[in-house]
Amino acid sequence: MSQPEVVTRGDKLTTNAAELAELVASFPAETLLSPLGDEFCAVEHVCHLRDLERDGFTPRIQSVIDNDDPQLFDFDGAGVAAASDYRAENALAALNAFLEARRQNAEVVRATTEAGFTRVGHYQARPPITLDAIVAGMLDHDRDHLDRLRAMLTRTGAGE
Repeated sequence: MSQPEVVTRGDKLTTNAAELAELVASFPAETLLSPLGDEFCAVEHVCHLRDLERDGFTPRIQSVIDNDDPQLFDFDGAGVAAASDYRAENALAALNAFLEARRQNAEVVRATTEAGFTRVGHYQARPPITLDAIVAGMLDHDRDHLDRLRAMLTRTGAGE
């Protein structure tokens, strides 16, 4: 991976976050708590993204950068959601917390050298995973939520 690819990954993390924020802001207020055919409503998506960014992706990135082959821990998003009262949270506050955590992660990604992306960590009973693959997983996760939020927004009539 060349340095421009590293910058592109960091930029894509930032762009995805901005797109997620724009999508969430497009939901009519009265639909923010409606699942609209999805397992999560828009507020729950935002809270999940915040928690995963802050409590899942951030520690993984830092562990792989700071340690040699650290053990990484899964983030049980469904379990965290079930144990939380996401629907009672303020969507804007959750969105801002997600955006801040993502901004910090994108800065770390941009500052990582090419060799840094080959560093590995591992999840229990799984093969090693590179920092590059962790960041690719973040982008895949973003795409999934972007697609789901777009489909939900279309169901509100606001996304047409």
